Amino acid sequence: MSHWPVDDRIFQGVKVLLNDYVRTEQTDTFVIAYTPDSREPAAWVALELKQRGFVPEIVAMNPMVDDTFAARLASALPAPEDLPGQLVVIALELDTMSHFEVFQSVMSRYGQDHCRIFRIISASANLFSKAFNLTPEELSALNATLLHRLQPARKLRVTSEGGTDIRVEIDSDRYQWISNRGKWRPGGYTMLPAGEIATYPVTVNGVLVADGAFNANIITSLDVRLADHPVRVDIADGKAVSMTCADPGVQKMLDLCLETPYGRHIGEFGLGTNAGIDEFIAYNSHINERRCGLHLGFGQHNQSLSRVSYIADVHLDLITRGALIQVDDGPQLIDLTRVVPTGVAHPTDALDEDITTDCCGIGLGQLRSIACPEPE
Repeated sequence: MSHWPVDDRIFQGVKVLLNDYVRTEQTDTFVIAYTPDSREPAAWVALELKQRGFVPEIVAMNPMVDDTFAARLASALPAPEDLPGQLVVIALELDTMSHFEVFQSVMSRYGQDHCRIFRIISASANLFSKAFNLTPEELSALNATLLHRLQPARKLRVTSEGGTDIRVEIDSDRYQWISNRGKWRPGGYTMLPAGEIATYPVTVNGVLVADGAFNANIITSLDVRLADHPVRVDIADGKAVSMTCADPGVQKMLDLCLETPYGRHIGEFGLGTNAGIDEFIAYNSHINERRCGLHLGFGQHNQSLSRVSYIADVHLDLITRGALIQVDDGPQLIDLTRVVPTGVAHPTDALDEDITTDCCGIGLGQLRSIACPEPE
């Protein structure tokens, strides 16, 4: 029995994944790796590939820890000299992103010009029906338009109908912008779902009212949607002074996150750009932070350690329903839900998002075990 109801939108999303993101060629060789929670999405991708005449190798893997996965994956791979074209690896997981070193060894063995690796988190029916309604080219155009406006700025004011009113200082010379747009590049890992730009803020002050959803690198059964019980965060000098929510379960989770080292620090100023995502979904998912709106990430940042020196165990994104951005006190406002691409080129100094370690999958039990007072 299917865990998710299957409809035409799911298979249309699978087609978009293969046509526009993977960009399949008849000489490609496919390997699908999946965790148990992503068995059905992996089957949908495999079915579509088989209908196109491919015979993908399929390898199951346990999330985060799987001592035999490397050997089992290696046994499913052809010898590099036997490849007629490129090796395409599609890894699907729901709550985690695992086994970076294993996939890195595959990239090293086959070479960046002969290997394309797609890392998918939030693998589900919602991923295919909601997050693949725009192509990488469309997302790249949206990201480029926003980056063109924001990179030269020093001061931003972000407001929302839900009550958010924050002032953000940014420094694009010191802190890099990350752009997730779903475009493959040699030697990189294409991270999906796509649709976001983000940087590390110099400082943030004001009030954040997250009335969209939260997304955190924890495993939780909580309904992450916040429309009925928004999270209010009072922010001073880039840190959460207080974080409150009327839902007791969410409040407990927030308190646990805040108690971890650097849990109050704002490590990310992020803007969702995927206009194809039409609603927030109930479970903890990257799909929610890609939806058009503001998200502030508390805890771990998105910069190299040479730029921002701390490491946090937790990353908690609090997401708004849409947002308006005022740039350097100018008269015009950017409405994140109505960005119109201007045709500008995507900046070369905005880095495509990449993950170079295993991430996510911290359970609430583990979160309690690492909770401790924030260091000075």
